[in-house]
Amino acid sequence: MNTVAAIAPGRILSTALHHLDIEGQACTATAMPVDPTDLERYLADLLAEIQAKPQKREYQLADLTTQFGTSLASFFAQQNLAKAPAAEALAQRLLRIELITEKKYGHLNPAGTGHVKKGSFLQFMYREGGVVHYLGVKVEHQSFLDEADFKRKIGLGESQKIYKACQVSFDVTGKIGSALVFDTNSKPSTYWWQDFWELTEQRSDAHNTEHAIREVVRVLAPLKKTSPADHTLLRNAAVAAFKQVGRMDFDQFITNTFANYQPIVPDVSQALGRMVDKMRRLPTEKKFDGQFELAPAAVPFRRVTLPLTSEITLSYDEGMPNLEDKIWASRTSDGQGVLVIEAPQAMTDRFTFKTLE
Repeated sequence: MNTVAAIAPGRILSTALHHLDIEGQACTATAMPVDPTDLERYLADLLAEIQAKPQKREYQLADLTTQFGTSLASFFAQQNLAKAPAAEALAQRLLRIELITEKKYGHLNPAGTGHVKKGSFLQFMYREGGVVHYLGVKVEHQSFLDEADFKRKIGLGESQKIYKACQVSFDVTGKIGSALVFDTNSKPSTYWWQDFWELTEQRSDAHNTEHAIREVVRVLAPLKKTSPADHTLLRNAAVAAFKQVGRMDFDQFITNTFANYQPIVPDVSQALGRMVDKMRRLPTEKKFDGQFELAPAAVPFRRVTLPLTSEITLSYDEGMPNLEDKIWASRTSDGQGVLVIEAPQAMTDRFTFKTLE
């Protein structure tokens, strides 16, 4: 469902726009080509896009004495980016970093278009809810046909505005908070968050892995009473997903594992839907990132041990693939419940064989 970004008149305190020309190795300050009302709308759309998309992660300043740290202090004090030498210096720094990045990795792009996308560096100081924020955005250039002279021109796009972004908030005294970094790449570009902004990760991949799976398992817990079979399958699938090697897109994981799941007990569908909504809020509420590299060793769940009777206990690795094809329940013709466990003949030969009737 499309949403309309909320516009707060007078929210913008100041702006700065620089065109970055990688081929010409030039950084050029440019007047903002829109009127204040349109600019307010543009900012509202930018902020809505950052909040709506999952490709964001929290970082912290490596040191307040870095170029970005000292720039932020001056921005808060002056709150006029157009007249701030630090705003120009940051744009120049971004160009230098992008030129270095392009030299290192540009040849790896099979399309021959280079590694770094061409665009502009747009900076905002704005106030929202009584809090002052800084927003630095790399926006892509888009070509369009000018209606006045029908010539092809380059400008800031109305759709897919953001390429990369960094948002920092200040408290009332000017103290700098954490940095929220957005990147359209599935894995945040190191040159953007580390080389340019000089940030450090606020949460390790191990922290994100452990806390995310713990919270998911906690949300699923009520299913153990209403539908034990669904609880077993969903918990196992969740743990299995976190024991993989690769990148975790938490929102997509929720969709694939839970939102698209057809429960064994239909009556739990509504409850499961509420759980899905709750899970999608977990990164914000429980302080872990929505995207990160999985650290399988950090998953705290190893084995499931179930006392079947006073004499028999079942134990299996948690997160095993295709659990439902290896252990399942059945019932004999006289109504006796049984568990069936797939096993090699060497193991089944150790027990008395009985035909399941």
